[in-house]
Amino acid sequence: MRNLILLFLVILLASNCRKEYSDKHPCYNPEMEANHSGICFTDCPGYIGCDGEFYCNECDANRVGIK
Repeated sequence: MRNLILLFLVILLASNCRKEYSDKHPCYNPEMEANHSGICFTDCPGYIGCDGEFYCNECDANRVGIK
């Protein structure tokens, strides 16, 4: 349950900052976000995106356009 709450918070924060990512983080890729299936495994070993933010896994980062 804790992992789901963390995942929800990461997605919520990421969705609120998309414009900021495109302005401040050259690693944001809107095409990656648009082409992602939106389906990711629920494992959460921890992943730091190229923007320096924490994501549950690489798939979650890719879902919001972060490499």
